[in-house]
Amino acid sequence: MKAYTFAHLNGLPIVVINYHQIKVGPYLRREKTKRTYKKYFVFQKNIFEELMDRIAVSLLKFPEVMEAPVEKTVDSQATLYRYNAMPHWSNYFDRLREQRTLVIELFWKILNGRVKAQLAALKPPVIGVHIRMGDFRKLASHEDFANVGAVRTPEQYFVEMINTIRSIHGSLLPVSIFTDGRKDELQMLFLLSNVFLIEGNSDIVDLLLLSKSKVIVVSAGSTFSYWSGFLSDAPIIMHPDHIHENLRSVGDHNKLYEGPMDVNNKLLVDSIKRIDE
Repeated sequence: MKAYTFAHLNGLPIVVINYHQIKVGPYLRREKTKRTYKKYFVFQKNIFEELMDRIAVSLLKFPEVMEAPVEKTVDSQATLYRYNAMPHWSNYFDRLREQRTLVIELFWKILNGRVKAQLAALKPPVIGVHIRMGDFRKLASHEDFANVGAVRTPEQYFVEMINTIRSIHGSLLPVSIFTDGRKDELQMLFLLSNVFLIEGNSDIVDLLLLSKSKVIVVSAGSTFSYWSGFLSDAPIIMHPDHIHENLRSVGDHNKLYEGPMDVNNKLLVDSIKRIDE
């Protein structure tokens, strides 16, 4: 999206490559989803066509190669701009959050029409909870959750967040659980009433469906969670030990809550109380 935003702002062509990759890890870890990410976006081609694009890009000769700007620039026709570095999860939307409206517009334009149709057929969740497991490990007994990454957010935390949201609203609001784990790994959550596991969709549909929730509880450090939050206008509940940088722009925070559970925050409380199932 940094590349698409920059190209749009500067009227430049864009070529996307390296999206055909073999991911062995999900198979070795026996994860529920294998992260194939096929046919999600309009730029995705078959393996042969993508290989041709790779070759074409490798043959391009420019006097200058620059790494990943986002803003509008000058003299851009003489430069190859390359976007091949993943941002760190602690500041994942660096230089994108202030372009959030444009980024969302471009995102929906490049999204495959079949994905949009599948999403349109699904009912938006009320409380959407994302629980990242898969390649995230369990917190060791000697570790401080605030000081480690790629670690599962404790299940008890999600139980507490659901109970608090319901208490603020005054009803047993339905809860949709999005996870790459298995139901039997989340026994505490499914002891609660009116809690449902969302299954059967592609990863991208689940990500977008989560973004349609009326309130979102995210997993710490999960870019799946963060993208759902970035695309959403719903309140976002984040673990207090893992709040680093805003997902959405500072300007959004006057009307969109994003942060830890705070029963004294009027914006958050009013947003939850207004939820209509």
